[in-house]
Amino acid sequence: MPPADGRAGGAAGPALAALQGQFFGLITAPEGVAAGLAAAGLRDADLDRVIASDQRASAVERLDIYANMYFYRIRDTLRDYFPATAAALGEAGFHNLITDYLLAHPSRHPSLREVGRHLPGFAARHALAAGGRPWLGELAALEWARLDVFDRADEPALDRARLQALAPEEFASLPLRAIRAHELVPSVHAVDDLWSAVNGGADAESSLAPPAERETPAAFVVWRRETTVYHRLADAAEAEAIAWLQGGLGFGALCERLGQERSPELAAQRASAWLGQWLADGLLLSVGAE
Repeated sequence: MPPADGRAGGAAGPALAALQGQFFGLITAPEGVAAGLAAAGLRDADLDRVIASDQRASAVERLDIYANMYFYRIRDTLRDYFPATAAALGEAGFHNLITDYLLAHPSRHPSLREVGRHLPGFAARHALAAGGRPWLGELAALEWARLDVFDRADEPALDRARLQALAPEEFASLPLRAIRAHELVPSVHAVDDLWSAVNGGADAESSLAPPAERETPAAFVVWRRETTVYHRLADAAEAEAIAWLQGGLGFGALCERLGQERSPELAAQRASAWLGQWLADGLLLSVGAE
């Protein structure tokens, strides 16, 4: 049983909370345990008080094993989350990106699920992006969106049978709202080609063609239907319309907004075409599900 004062090893040992804090600080020290000790104003002898040394390994070397495991397990988890990004950068490039990333964004959440949340933005600003890979952050953003959407809440999707049951006068006021399990990812480069190549089996950096820049900006629509995540490219106009759906919008109001830049007939045609696509995707929340 631990001593009543909360210490880990009696009067000579540090308090448990302090010991845990020291271990975590040393395991996550960027330059290793020895450098972490020095930065904390501690000596090897201080570590020897709580970690046994022997002829095989010193206390510092023993703790370094955990430090290496901590980093490599997070790096490998991020490789699983961002397989196309990892393949495009190669082993060394991805290792360097994650090393820099974890220095800037160390894991703070109890679940490793959240460790990659800031990687797309970080990758977009990284030296690897500036050095000839301007698409890097966009590719990571697509992969993160696919991961994130998979874990969002289940909601019933609107189907054609529900629309067919509406009276004609009800159609204009039909409320349109996107399901929560969706995301929009701005796209300037054709990173979907690279994503498809990796998921088709290409795994060597040298065999992957750099994504070309698009003639016009677009966005990926990423969504989940049942247990499968999809993505497709939408032009800027459709992406804007999908963004409107996040707050809810009647079909008639959608036509009115589109009619500000085109004739009422063309606006209605465009809105109807999108509605058909969104129904097929399963992107719209069922009426009354709010």
